Amino acid sequence: MDIINEKYDIILPNEFGRKYTKRYKQYMYSNIEGQDGIPNWELHDFGCGPSSMATILSSIGYDLDPISVAKLMLLDEYGNAIDFYTNKENGRLGMSTLGFLYLLQELIKTKGLNLEYQLVKYSYEHPELKKAQIIEMIKHDYMALILVGPKGKIEHPRTFSNYGHYIAVTSVNNLNDEFYVANPNKTGDFQIDTTYSYETLISNMYTNTFDFLMVKNKSLVLKR
Repeated sequence: MDIINEKYDIILPNEFGRKYTKRYKQYMYSNIEGQDGIPNWELHDFGCGPSSMATILSSIGYDLDPISVAKLMLLDEYGNAIDFYTNKENGRLGMSTLGFLYLLQELIKTKGLNLEYQLVKYSYEHPELKKAQIIEMIKHDYMALILVGPKGKIEHPRTFSNYGHYIAVTSVNNLNDEFYVANPNKTGDFQIDTTYSYETLISNMYTNTFDFLMVKNKSLVLKR
């Protein structure tokens, strides 16, 4: 990591396969309630999804910060609030996977971004084949958004968060096929140079969803 900004880190490629990454820090953003009509939204507390998606988009060539991503997800083209794409659980407000699919579709249709995305689900029948597929996709031009954190589970690794939490899977270490992640919370400050096995990611993923939302810029070959 060569550049540290108040609101993001620039993580440079290394010899082991880590890609250029612009990691946004969710905790450096404050309340954006009232901005352009956005209701009851605090990036600091609930913005891990927009922060992680902004990390992915900025790392693959589209410079969008967490506030820009949140506005695209929380407001329609006329500036009306899209409450359908938020979840409330135990007083915590967060984005649903459907909201990110909506975001990517809007970026492609209305903003003209040359994006490709794919929702890859964990396979109970062929876990090793699915593992190989995800490693291969991340090794090349995809990054992935995943949802981690415990939900009613006492025995949970809590590797990335004590709560439901989005992180970005950015790269694969070519020596051990483990993953680099960009975690937008303060724990993530100490995880930049650490790699995590596929099994660790799966064990941390939220309520058996086991979805990897893969995103790539079709016109960009990432720096590796």
